[in-house]
Amino acid sequence: MPTSDREGKEWARDVITRLAPTTVVDVGPGEGTYARLARQTTPPGCRWIGVEAWGPYVARFGLRDLYDWVIVSDIRHLDPWSVERQPDLVILADVLEHMEQAEARAVLARMRDWAHHVLVSIPLAHCQQGAYEGNWFEIHRGHWTAAQMRRELGKGLVEYREGDVLGYYLWSADRARSGR
Repeated sequence: MPTSDREGKEWARDVITRLAPTTVVDVGPGEGTYARLARQTTPPGCRWIGVEAWGPYVARFGLRDLYDWVIVSDIRHLDPWSVERQPDLVILADVLEHMEQAEARAVLARMRDWAHHVLVSIPLAHCQQGAYEGNWFEIHRGHWTAAQMRRELGKGLVEYREGDVLGYYLWSADRARSGR
């Protein structure tokens, strides 16, 4: 579905506000949850870019009004360097479960090579989901546990919040490089 549970959204907004990014790339924005939630808390002039795989969502949810630039593309096939030099923040919220784990790991690796920070949100409860209104990108293909995500993000994991429904994980390039 083009939205997710409300759990942890305020925590995510606070993280985005603290980071004070000048560029945000929101992968799989769906209905634009994070732009609606946090755009007003980012510094003036912060550029918001949405990368949405399902083209019909752009018009349906008014994404061109919420983002400075909307790219219709599957993140698995998009060269991130063609989008932006090096964004301050990439948001992968409720995206990775729509890929096989090997694909999700490859996307995470590319985002970590590209961005200063990556904010990940994943459902912690395994829930089957099929195509939604014809959108095959909505199918749940892989499940992550909290422990798997913490391990995957490794020494770059700065902080996280794990609730009953969703887990949020903030990864930082500076932390990954320093190993602290």
